[in-house]
Amino acid sequence: MTTSGVWDASSDRIEMKRKSSFSLLDQAERPMPAATGDEHPGKMEKLWKLMSTYQPNDPESIQKAFARHLEYSLACTRFNFTMHDAYRAAGLVLRDRLLESLNDTTAYYREQDVKRGYYLSAEYLIGRHMQNAIANLDLEKSFKDAFMELGMQLEDLYAEEVDPALGNGGLGRLAACFLDSMATMSLPCWGYGIRYSYGMFKQCIENGRQVERPDFWIGDGCPFEIPRPDITYPVRLYGRVEEGLDESGNWALRWIGGELIQAMAYDNPIPGFDTYNTNNLRLWRALPSKEFDLDAYSSANF
Repeated sequence: MTTSGVWDASSDRIEMKRKSSFSLLDQAERPMPAATGDEHPGKMEKLWKLMSTYQPNDPESIQKAFARHLEYSLACTRFNFTMHDAYRAAGLVLRDRLLESLNDTTAYYREQDVKRGYYLSAEYLIGRHMQNAIANLDLEKSFKDAFMELGMQLEDLYAEEVDPALGNGGLGRLAACFLDSMATMSLPCWGYGIRYSYGMFKQCIENGRQVERPDFWIGDGCPFEIPRPDITYPVRLYGRVEEGLDESGNWALRWIGGELIQAMAYDNPIPGFDTYNTNNLRLWRALPSKEFDLDAYSSANF
């Protein structure tokens, strides 16, 4: 029995059963986007046709996608790649399927014009992506068989993933649980947070003593996140507020001075359990708004 929500699979004649539910999409056609009056269907018809079916989820198709990403996405060769390269390529194979579900979910929300919710949190302890996504998409058997035939164990790939260091306490885990629950309940809700480059610290044992090291978790990249360089906003820090008149002669407050940084979006698909619904966690990365200031550096203003 599936949870109720805005994603009504029965209206699209899709059987919502837990076992092998996502694999049913192999035979289903992807929904066409609703017309808004601005498109030119003739120009897009060929592209829509090419994207009319879902990525197949049988073991052989997963293996082919893995080999393609290994060589063409990661620039590895079949004779020279590490287990970490294999994990990243497998992550990209899984991300392809997450993107299909995320795009369809977003299109369905837009078509139904649903009221959306947004959860803001300074931290999200979401845990490792791969095992959770494979389980929620019900693709564990297909992925296990595919990589076993390639001489790899899923458990070895899981071990290569680093936990995203996006928080340090119980509230971060609670926020992550909220996201999973909202996706599972097919609620049109997104999470918003900060894409930290470093965690609090990484604990290590050296000579029988605990030591702390910087936790640069994003150093090798994350195959599941989706960079959005087209979604960037300026954020002002410091400065001061001045009173004055706007262009229309009305009294207004202006925030001037200080320092500007750029906030760039990174999307992380959050698949629900026992549903085709996939929501999104959008994290913001801080970037400089201008090039390196050599004068400030020369003045020791770091």
